[in-house]
Amino acid sequence: MATLWLTYAWSDNKNSDVDYIAQELVRSGINVKLDRWNINAGKRLWEQIGNFIQNPEECDGWVLYATQNSLGSESCKEEFAYAIDRALYNRGNSFPVIGLFPTTVDKELIPAGIKTRLYVSTADPNWKERIKSSLEGRAPNINKSSLEPYLLEIHNVSTGGDHRFAIEVRPRAGTWSPFLVAIPNQEKENVSPHISFGACGRVPTGVALFNTSSGLSEDEKYWCMTASNEASPTQSYYILCKTLPRELIFGIDHGQPQYTVVFNK
Repeated sequence: MATLWLTYAWSDNKNSDVDYIAQELVRSGINVKLDRWNINAGKRLWEQIGNFIQNPEECDGWVLYATQNSLGSESCKEEFAYAIDRALYNRGNSFPVIGLFPTTVDKELIPAGIKTRLYVSTADPNWKERIKSSLEGRAPNINKSSLEPYLLEIHNVSTGGDHRFAIEVRPRAGTWSPFLVAIPNQEKENVSPHISFGACGRVPTGVALFNTSSGLSEDEKYWCMTASNEASPTQSYYILCKTLPRELIFGIDHGQPQYTVVFNK
């Protein structure tokens, strides 16, 4: 089991926040040694941790819990910079020195020695794996979420009319033509859907649509709109709405693929 040395400012653990960090790292399979640092005690940081950092039997890496309390002054930054320099001098450049931030990273707080190495935010859901993999000298094992074969993005619009939203849809690869979009027919009056077409990422102000049609589905449950403009990774359809529908069906008219998205309103 890899062992890390976790250094933190004493004021950062008044509400046991650092204890929680240590608890989560232990649960992920890391042996954690905590070191509370009080800069006002008059003892240099390296004097306090040097014996442990230099000894490979004591730790496999060093984590600095970096906050305004620990790095908010120049004296604190200087202490950390000196300690980082000494750690790398004694253990080599491959020795993991990691900055751990409780929120998004404020680059002004990052000591120079950390900026060129690994720093992690607990806002990243994979922060524990990033630390563990660094200690174990391997790439992080992070499962990327599967992407849908389409892009769907909701834009707020202010065209001066009744439509407040534009739902952009397009394929990530391939094309859709002829295009179909449908919403529950019972929502037609409230949603007041209209379709438009244009470059991806930019709601068009006006465009010519070819071979358009609209009407009820065969089972009369959906209001359907079609057009022959070709949707592609660079050209999108936009469904203009007064309010978002509960359900949206889109894709190739009388063909595949077709997709169904349910909105949480």
